[in-house]
Amino acid sequence: MGSARSGPRKHELKLPTVDPVNVYAGEKVGKALEDVTEDMDLYHGVKLAQVLEAVYEQGRKDGRRQVFEGVNALSNSEELTYRNPGRPPKK
Repeated sequence: MGSARSGPRKHELKLPTVDPVNVYAGEKVGKALEDVTEDMDLYHGVKLAQVLEAVYEQGRKDGRRQVFEGVNALSNSEELTYRNPGRPPKK
């Protein structure tokens, strides 16, 4: 589903206890996931699922932090400062 230039590819991560999980990543990460999950038993599958869940949650937190920082930067910019309505000054 795409080449290296077109962005991430869809990799199905087959975990023992749940349905396959779709991971969108580059070719190197996909190959690493295949290598890690090749001889996986139930114990290691649960541990991998816990790690992936923690990484996903951290990514959500970091994404929210970036959004709030962007909003704060916009609210402090000169373009959004309040100006009294009225006729603009002559130049």
